Amino acid sequence: MVMLPVEVSADEVQAHARHTGHRGLDLVLALSAIFISLVSLFIAIEHGRTERDLVAANSWPYLQLESDVGDKNGIEFWVENAGVGPAKLEQFELSYDGRKMRSMLDLLRQCCGWPAPNPAAPDFRLPQGYASGDINKTVLRPGQRIQLLKVSASAVADQLKHKLGIITFRACYCSVFDECWVSNLVDLHPRHVSACPVFDTPFNQSPLNQ
Repeated sequence: MVMLPVEVSADEVQAHARHTGHRGLDLVLALSAIFISLVSLFIAIEHGRTERDLVAANSWPYLQLESDVGDKNGIEFWVENAGVGPAKLEQFELSYDGRKMRSMLDLLRQCCGWPAPNPAAPDFRLPQGYASGDINKTVLRPGQRIQLLKVSASAVADQLKHKLGIITFRACYCSVFDECWVSNLVDLHPRHVSACPVFDTPFNQSPLNQ
C-alpha cells in the first residue's frame, strides 16, 4: 500500500501528494490525474444519458390510423397504439377537404349526405349501421385500438370510400414521461413537441353534441 507523506502540526494532520522532485514531471502527473477524472466524469454522464434513452425507448408510444375498406363491405376506421409504451392522447382533429369536422357524424353529413340527427326527438337514436368510439382525452395501452367509425355496407359507406383521399387526421399524444408528438397518424416520423398545442376545432364523438 502506498502511503502519502504527512505533515503534522499542533492542530491537524495533513496528507500531501508525493512529489518526484522534478517540477515538470509533477505537473505532467497532476494534469494526467485531472484528465483521467474528466474522462471518468464524461463516461458517467454518457452512461446516465444512455440509460435514460433506453428507458424512454422502452416506453415509446406510436399512434397510427388503421382501416378496413372492402369492395362489398362497409368501412371502418380505428386508431391503434403500435408502440411499446402507453400513449396519452391529448388532442385529436379530423378534416374533410380542408374543413375541420366536429365529429364523425359531422363528417358523414358533409361528405356523404347523412341526415342530421335530432337530439330533441323523443325517440332519438343513432342511424342504423353506424358505430363510433370516444377518443377524447384517453390513454391507449400498447396494442390497444379505439374505433373511430364503422358504417355498414350502404350508399353512405360507398360515398365515403370515394372521399378518403381528402380526409385527414391530426393527433397529439404523449408518453408516460410527457414526451409529446404531433402526428397525422400516417407518417412514420411524428413531429416531436415540448407540449401538446390546443387544436382549433374540438372533436366530440358524443351524438348529443352534433
